[in-house]
Amino acid sequence: MRGRRRHAWVHVIPPLSFPGVRISLIIATKGRPAVLAAALESSARALPPDGEVIVVDGDPERSAEPVVAELRSRYPDLTALYISSESGASLQRNMGIDAAGGEVLVFIDDDCTFEPGVFEALIAPYRDPTVVGATGRIEESHSDRLGTNPHSRLRWLLVGGGRQGQMSSFGFRRPIVDLERARDVEYMPGTLMSARREVAAEVRFDEQLTNYSLGEDDDFSYRVSRRGRIRYEPSAVVHHRRLGSRQMDRRKLDRLRVINLTYLFRKNFPQTLRARAGFAAMLVILCVHRVLNREWSGLYGLLEGIRHVRRSGPWHPGSPA
Repeated sequence: MRGRRRHAWVHVIPPLSFPGVRISLIIATKGRPAVLAAALESSARALPPDGEVIVVDGDPERSAEPVVAELRSRYPDLTALYISSESGASLQRNMGIDAAGGEVLVFIDDDCTFEPGVFEALIAPYRDPTVVGATGRIEESHSDRLGTNPHSRLRWLLVGGGRQGQMSSFGFRRPIVDLERARDVEYMPGTLMSARREVAAEVRFDEQLTNYSLGEDDDFSYRVSRRGRIRYEPSAVVHHRRLGSRQMDRRKLDRLRVINLTYLFRKNFPQTLRARAGFAAMLVILCVHRVLNREWSGLYGLLEGIRHVRRSGPWHPGSPA
């Protein structure tokens, strides 16, 4: 549904059973078996006894299959499912939703590891029946380039300030600057997202966002937030190596960034003059950022993306190529 009204259409879901809420941990992966092995080892140690791990492998060579088999041999009491899939983060995560048996579904990247107690902290908010999603604190390293810290006050000011953890009217995140404070939010980073199974099955990930699926996390979590409350819990901590964006061609990544941001802005937010002006201003800021950091490849990608969306239809997410 469009618009930013929410409380009028939040529906109350029966509370989960406590203790013993079953968690399904869904990991989409492709061609990174060594990285995946570290994530699975951390998962096996952190998951509650009745939790399950679902690995959805987008590699046609099925490189994750022996990693899951090794996990099963070392942790025989852990339910670990392997699913072979076509490549695409949205498609793979949807396949995980369909296979999940847990009451709460948790989505992570394959280059994550966990702090102790992360799942206990993550599911605690679900005691409130109005809560439909929860996320936590992402610990990751950042380069020395200008503007790379996603929690900086500068980023917050550039999107116009406002309530931390919310989405702006033009589809950009309002950063969480005060990381130690729990709060309601409207987005969850793809590194750590969770939702009630029935809500995730209803909302699903947008498979129009193919391949790297940049922005599928904001789209999914924002639409989840239209169905109830999402909580940010700072005591639920994951460590993220950020291998995906670092390994991808910068020009292609930034071209895809503009295409998908435009698609999701048009899909999820009212197209008011003010919102369109704010969206255009953010694209200009992204271009200025690339110039200041002398990232010419990224700048060319942004400009190519802008040209693409000006030529394409209003609901076409484009191609990552």
